[in-house]
Amino acid sequence: MSPTLYLLSPGSQKGGGNYCTISRISEHLRNEGYRCHQDDPKELFARPDLSSIAKEEDGVMIGIHALRTGAFMKDSYLPYILILGGTDINVFCEDPVSMGLMTQAVYRARFVVCFSKVDQKRAMWLWPAIQPHKMKVIPQAVKTDPSSFCLQTYLDNHHPGLMSGYSAGFKPIIFAFIGGIRPVKNPLFLVPAFQDWHARNNRIIYLIVGPKLDATFTATVFEPAIKKRPGIVYIPGLPVEDAHAVISQSFALVNTSDSEGMCLAILEAMHLGIPVLARDCPANKAIISDSHTGHLFDSPETFLEKAEELLGNNKVLTDLTRNARDYVHAYHNLQLERQAYASLLRQCLQDIETGCHSADSIGNIYLETDL
Repeated sequence: MSPTLYLLSPGSQKGGGNYCTISRISEHLRNEGYRCHQDDPKELFARPDLSSIAKEEDGVMIGIHALRTGAFMKDSYLPYILILGGTDINVFCEDPVSMGLMTQAVYRARFVVCFSKVDQKRAMWLWPAIQPHKMKVIPQAVKTDPSSFCLQTYLDNHHPGLMSGYSAGFKPIIFAFIGGIRPVKNPLFLVPAFQDWHARNNRIIYLIVGPKLDATFTATVFEPAIKKRPGIVYIPGLPVEDAHAVISQSFALVNTSDSEGMCLAILEAMHLGIPVLARDCPANKAIISDSHTGHLFDSPETFLEKAEELLGNNKVLTDLTRNARDYVHAYHNLQLERQAYASLLRQCLQDIETGCHSADSIGNIYLETDL
């Protein structure tokens, strides 16, 4: 009988990147014949039958985020594979208590998965004693399934003042931000720039879509900053298929994160043929070749230069989106991801059976863009 797999992602937000990633991996492994249970680690480890689950001889856990999931898995009897997210190795590592918990989770894991070689290098710097054969690079795959959600209808119904005074047939130019509202995503980074641009060209709209993941930041910083700002629209979260529809109906996707793991929204936009303008941070540079598969910017001024070029040069836009689509189809496809996790799990099970950690026989999926 195949082992039972417990696939864990933190939080209950089903449209979030971690949830989508663990759901995809769960589907891969279920199709490989494994019994899969997907859960929030807090909920799993609060179950009254946890002791019987934890002592299963054939169970394996696969969890994403070294702190929010790893802190639970590290004390379990079950062997586990830990997938590094983004804030764990870029934000929470700065806190000594969080770093201590993550260090235990990393060193006790059978394998540690990074989305890119950039993340792998960061992890090796944070945890230099980790055995190299335990570190695996498996880039995220991407799939998109836009719903019938109509962005124009939504704006007409929920933001009627946005289109008031415009003639029939007026079509806004939407730049969409997709991501949970929290400081690391820095959703306000371009708000003043978009307000000024909207004043010069009232077709320009900055659409921010994302759940309120940090309630204090949202209430005290984010919402006051966007209140009554012309050209700025906020939608507090959508189902993932509706978010895909929003991306597909936008002119471009915008990413303003101070740091990232591997931004799924960027890959989704590339997959949908929508141009990407992203903050110049290491994780974004790992999946975007500047001016080839997308545009990178380090300031609002640079963003405006590149965004206006996209609006005025159809050849640049066409080349950018074609190159990006080719890139994700080649390096972020579902079959590669399924093969990688199935292979890694088989290696993990062999190690458990023999009572040792095997040599690095699986290898990594490295990308030509130096993921």
